[in-house]
Amino acid sequence: MDIKVEVGDKGAGAIPYESLPAFTYLFRELGFDVQPDTENQKVQLCSALHGKRIVISSDYDVKYNTFRKHLLERKVLEYIQTFLSACGAKVILMDEKNESERADFHVYFSLFEIPGIKEPILELVHNSKSANKKLLDIFQYECKRTGTKFKSNEVVRNANNPFINIQIMYPVFTDEDFWGKLGEKYAMSITIGILARFHESSPLSVLSLVPIEIFSNMFIHSENTGINLEPAMQKEKSLPEKKKFLLKKPTITKRKEAEVFLDYHIFIEELEERNKIKLIGNLHIKNIGTEVLRNPVICLRSSPSESIKISGQILPPNVAETLGVMKNEETKGWQYMNEEWFEEMEKGETWICPIQSKHINPRQTESLTNLQISVLQPEEKNSNILVEAFVFFKEQDLEISSSNQISLLLTKKQ
Repeated sequence: MDIKVEVGDKGAGAIPYESLPAFTYLFRELGFDVQPDTENQKVQLCSALHGKRIVISSDYDVKYNTFRKHLLERKVLEYIQTFLSACGAKVILMDEKNESERADFHVYFSLFEIPGIKEPILELVHNSKSANKKLLDIFQYECKRTGTKFKSNEVVRNANNPFINIQIMYPVFTDEDFWGKLGEKYAMSITIGILARFHESSPLSVLSLVPIEIFSNMFIHSENTGINLEPAMQKEKSLPEKKKFLLKKPTITKRKEAEVFLDYHIFIEELEERNKIKLIGNLHIKNIGTEVLRNPVICLRSSPSESIKISGQILPPNVAETLGVMKNEETKGWQYMNEEWFEEMEKGETWICPIQSKHINPRQTESLTNLQISVLQPEEKNSNILVEAFVFFKEQDLEISSSNQISLLLTKKQ
């Protein structure tokens, strides 16, 4: 006996009865809502978003209506509705404010063209129950990909439904230029963020959001298996033109990319003749690409060079080698790169590398901790102290400068 497979209200082929338990388990693990019905000899598959009600609407409480782009705002919302509906959700696009609408999630959206700003800005407002780490990571990544500054704020708001409020401000464009450069990308990015909100705890469940036709080529008719789900290539011919892009094989773009940033604290010791200033901090290297990054080389550039001394848990090359021999084991951590490290520091540059080979996997952060920077009393009346950080991956031909700097302005009293 064969069991018919239905996806939504459409037939998708059949499987042998004896394969039903394994088939049910497999597709539940993939995130589908699986409902076997042996009495009627069929099994029903629905996406993980099936039955979820998502309300999307303009934010009617927002100000600055002079710069509001209502038509483009509506177009973005309509695209989001199309994308989410294709994933199986019940998406309600509201034309007016209606807090009584029951929903599993509510997305408020507003769009402004602001003269005078140089780069787009996306501000995301949410409460603690509405956003998870995956959603915030997705929005941050998508904003970086589109050259958009990202701001996130958590607020205390009494709302019946979980919500996020998205406000986008962008420089002056024609409507056509905005949509071609940013509009469609924003609609996709917001949709991806919403999907991440529902699927953080079960990553494989996102597979259920993709049309079953993509997977049906795994079930091509075979006399040995008895499975005869219709192949994807045959299904593609009957699809509307605008939906054929869903059948394209996804391509993964390889990226070698990292973020470098400093965090530090300033300590000031008051002395009779002068004040002693010391900074304690860390340098973090986060792999935000898809490739493993190998053997980072760090350069700390300081100016004026005679006013700064850098130290910490960093070993001279000969000491690192001696320790490894004495302990009969690999010495971990960081060392000065060159034998002339002290002379280099006096000239304003400090070069540091790992003692042993160091790999940074995607999404992993490696840190140079407990950096100690002593600031000497400036000779001039006003002195600007600056420390910059650069990281080099020679094997990957990658150079990154730190996203922030240490900058101090010291003045002498008259």
